[in-house]
Amino acid sequence: MNFKDFDLKTWFFPTICFLLFCYGMAFIVIYTYTSNADVSLFNNNKTPSGVTDVNKFKEEMLKQIKKIN
Repeated sequence: MNFKDFDLKTWFFPTICFLLFCYGMAFIVIYTYTSNADVSLFNNNKTPSGVTDVNKFKEEMLKQIKKIN
């Protein structure tokens, strides 16, 4: 490997792209956290209120397929 060709210009564009990616991910995390401030991210002790029966689910799917066709 020739280190003379390995200059700063080679790493400039990937570094900028990575920093923009990190900035975007931080924005998404902060936006998600602030928009759902009353929802806990790590503690989910709620019991499922709408337990789905397999037969009811099958009937609903068949209804939706009939609507499409």
